[in-house]
Amino acid sequence: MKTKVHFLLMIIVLIGIQEVKSQVVATPGGGTGAGPGAPFEEGGGSPSTTWSVNANGLHVNGYSNIGIGNILPTRKLDIYGASNTFLRVTSSGSEGGTHVAGLELKRIAGGSESTWDLVNQSHFRIRKAGIAVFSMDTDDAFFGSINEKMSLNIWGKETTVSNGTVQDGSIVLRNNVVGINQVLRLDADQLESDRDFFINFNSNKNLDLVQGGGKVRINTNDNDAQLNLASTSEMQLKLINPGNQGGSWRIGVANGDWAAGAGKLVFTKTANSNDATMVITPAGNVGIGLTTPSKTLHVNGVTSTKVLEITGGADFAENFEIAESDNLLPGTVVSIDTDNAGQLRVSDKAYDKTVAGIISGAGGIQPGMLMGQDGTIANGRHPVALTGRVYCLVDASYGEITPGDLLTTSHTSGHAMKVSNHEAARGAIIGKAMTSLKTGTGLVLVLVSLQ
Repeated sequence: MKTKVHFLLMIIVLIGIQEVKSQVVATPGGGTGAGPGAPFEEGGGSPSTTWSVNANGLHVNGYSNIGIGNILPTRKLDIYGASNTFLRVTSSGSEGGTHVAGLELKRIAGGSESTWDLVNQSHFRIRKAGIAVFSMDTDDAFFGSINEKMSLNIWGKETTVSNGTVQDGSIVLRNNVVGINQVLRLDADQLESDRDFFINFNSNKNLDLVQGGGKVRINTNDNDAQLNLASTSEMQLKLINPGNQGGSWRIGVANGDWAAGAGKLVFTKTANSNDATMVITPAGNVGIGLTTPSKTLHVNGVTSTKVLEITGGADFAENFEIAESDNLLPGTVVSIDTDNAGQLRVSDKAYDKTVAGIISGAGGIQPGMLMGQDGTIANGRHPVALTGRVYCLVDASYGEITPGDLLTTSHTSGHAMKVSNHEAARGAIIGKAMTSLKTGTGLVLVLVSLQ
């Protein structure tokens, strides 16, 4: 019975071959070829006229092409269909078995062989020598595996912009969230998104930029620092602690449109630069509680410290208005102005019990601490030393000055003299001399101590 079936199949195949043979055309080279469109050194041969049946099954002898639905096959197997056309390979086995349905491609070059196959193994696989290098199921796709690591190389397009729209890229990722299309484009050195770009939006994993010394630039091409951040209309940096009793701070460099003033480094709790808690000006002045500091450190508020070390001055002074304000020299002795509350005048008589102090700044010694209250009577334009070390104008014609001598006012305008009448000097002593002056007028270092 089996022999009769084989014989019947041979008759059917031979009839089909004769039909195909009658439609073969001559090639331009003269001979019978694979028909038009055959690539160089591919196809070739002629439709088979010799079929054999043996223990290996039904096969074609010779260098021949087989066409199914195609009278001019240009490949070893050339299938044509006017509508949907499939080549099906079915593998049937037990549930959970290891059987596959696939297509195997084998290449022999000299003494070496390489084999690739495409298989349905519940998941789609591309395998090399039976090991999957690409896998795909209904939800995921993988290149390589934990045991077969691979690189994915794409020669793609550069990301470009046309009419304000980002286009192209080597890899384009798309999704749709609540009806909104979202596109992420990547080329070899650029990442562009048409919407906000998130890193670790749904996880708390670290974002690390390590090794190589790379710099980060946000909204700028400036790369002077490791992190370069620019904005013209908003605070450049906002630090947020969302925890219990946390808060947020804003830091920015102001421009001319900001209320705090141009060029200042601003620290504020609000989005308004005029509310700044602290500013640093381009000149290096620091303002705390105000945005217009006029001193190196300008504080509008109460300052509390355990130890205050002053290295830029040696006396304690207060600002006063002085009646004779023209041509006042540092070191001038001044007394209370009885005609103008809160003001002083240049001392001009001996043993003046209204003596108040010495104008600070003579001999290059500046006030170490200077007090006054803006907008009140307790302020002025001249720093007057009330205690500490300060150089003073002295007239030695009333007596040679030596260290340790008590000093008081004199008849010489703005000058001190040596105390010779201790009874008259009660309440009129300026302080003690710390240097000498034998004759004439000059500067003497005085330890101010009003008595």
